[in-house]
Amino acid sequence: MTTDPGNSDTNAPRFEAPEKSTIKDMLTISWVLALIVGVILILTGVLTLGITAVFGVIDIIVFYECREIIRLTEKRQLTAAKEKTLIWMIVGFIFGFIIVGLFMLIAYIKFDDLIRAYQNSSSQQIH
Repeated sequence: MTTDPGNSDTNAPRFEAPEKSTIKDMLTISWVLALIVGVILILTGVLTLGITAVFGVIDIIVFYECREIIRLTEKRQLTAAKEKTLIWMIVGFIFGFIIVGLFMLIAYIKFDDLIRAYQNSSSQQIH
């Protein structure tokens, strides 16, 4: 039995919406900023024996969660990625610099466009 390589899912051209790269860029920026802010706050907290170390640890958690959101986006689990973005965006606003939350907010907003683009591309392939 032979298979037609043109009909194979692995050989089919994949639709990549521009929103996906925007989301990945915004999450990557958030990822880097959360790491930087987290390290600075941890060092400040350790040196001054202050509560900023706790905020730093939370920013490091945001750092790891940004990577997980990017992985979910790559796997096209967009609803789960969007929900996770909302949660960690709020945490980023509260415990990190506001800029971390702002970049995650942009990514969160773009998820609707990406979901819509994937739905449109899949409905066009059916017809």
